[in-house]
Amino acid sequence: MFEYTGSRVAFSLFGIDVYWYGILMALTLVSALYIVRYFAKYHGLEVSVIENLFYLGAFSGLIGSRLGAILPYWRYFLEHPLEIFSRGGMASHGAIFTIMIVGIFYVRKHRLNYWKIADMAAPVLPVGHIFIRLGNFLSGELYGPPTDLPWGVEFPSSLGPVHPSQLYEVIAALVILPLAWKWAKNPKYPGYAFFRVLFTHSVVRFFLDFIRQHSELYGPFVLSQIIALGICLVTLPIIIILDRRYQLR
Repeated sequence: MFEYTGSRVAFSLFGIDVYWYGILMALTLVSALYIVRYFAKYHGLEVSVIENLFYLGAFSGLIGSRLGAILPYWRYFLEHPLEIFSRGGMASHGAIFTIMIVGIFYVRKHRLNYWKIADMAAPVLPVGHIFIRLGNFLSGELYGPPTDLPWGVEFPSSLGPVHPSQLYEVIAALVILPLAWKWAKNPKYPGYAFFRVLFTHSVVRFFLDFIRQHSELYGPFVLSQIIALGICLVTLPIIIILDRRYQLR
């Protein structure tokens, strides 16, 4: 058992607290920029156009992730609307959906192939989860239920050792990342890398959320599990159909 006695605050600068979550979020954005620039050059696309899409996507993704965090608690925020801006929390599904929608209009304007661009961005998803879940761990939040396993972690607010579910997702993302990178470098068809990464991530999220149920239950599942399951049911048939279609050529 490991006892984590750290703080949500990494350090203070001129009286202003700088939080671990904010630092890891910033690292996510910086890493994402370098990734999309790398793949833009690798695939011979105009870097400035892809960079502008990144900035637009980063801004809209932050808004979408916040909306995604509010949605499971919509009853609470209806009664406390001011806490929409003061209470913390982000949700990756909200960011993904918002970026996908904004991307549709951007690629049409610049006459780009939507799914080729999505393939280039596929490695960003596991990289983002590595940093963000580390931020959750260092902030002592989103941990799992009590456990007697030797790798259990006791956080200041957990009242005993619990599953470090944040680190489980980090490990899963570290496994997915090299696959995502390989798929993005040599996609067999437009959407090849994106659909695989989204499906794999959703499978992981569905099962890990059984030990990270911090949201309201809808039957046996939390909202993020329902979303993840829905993504799996959509992306898996797409992958199978496209694989068969392109194998016939």
